[in-house]
Amino acid sequence: MKFEDIIEQIENVSKAEIKRVAPKECSEIKNIIFNSNPHDPYRKMVLGYLTSLCAECMYPETLFIPKDNLYYIGFELDGGNIEVGAAGNMLGTCMRNGKIAARTAGDETGKSMTGGEIIAGDIKSIGDTIGGRIITKKAGKIAKKQGAQILINGVIFKRGLLDRLFGK
Repeated sequence: MKFEDIIEQIENVSKAEIKRVAPKECSEIKNIIFNSNPHDPYRKMVLGYLTSLCAECMYPETLFIPKDNLYYIGFELDGGNIEVGAAGNMLGTCMRNGKIAARTAGDETGKSMTGGEIIAGDIKSIGDTIGGRIITKKAGKIAKKQGAQILINGVIFKRGLLDRLFGK
């Protein structure tokens, strides 16, 4: 099965829909991930779901992704472990459980995550989170609404009172 075969068979982008049409073997899903180069947001989301399905299938082993700059890695991740060098935008979006480790991560990292853990050396921006934990050495922009525990260079991130009052 090829990536485009999955695209042709799904009716909408959802984890359940992609799980329905994706191969049942982890090794086949892994081959699709490694051999795909999605360019539009729709295909990037589909590939992101495939990374989550593969990690969940492989658990307790770790899914190592050798490709850089893939978007939506760990999209709605429910468990398992993922390692990647340079992740693109939306790393760990809507993740509920599991662990993702990256050397670098792009914009909106952890957006809408409710659980799990993201560890990255350098994060371009952290999106609004609901829960979970993000550990990084350096973070660029941090969205206003943070429910996750965020540690930057070993220090727990807390907005100051004036920042919260004035919406910074």
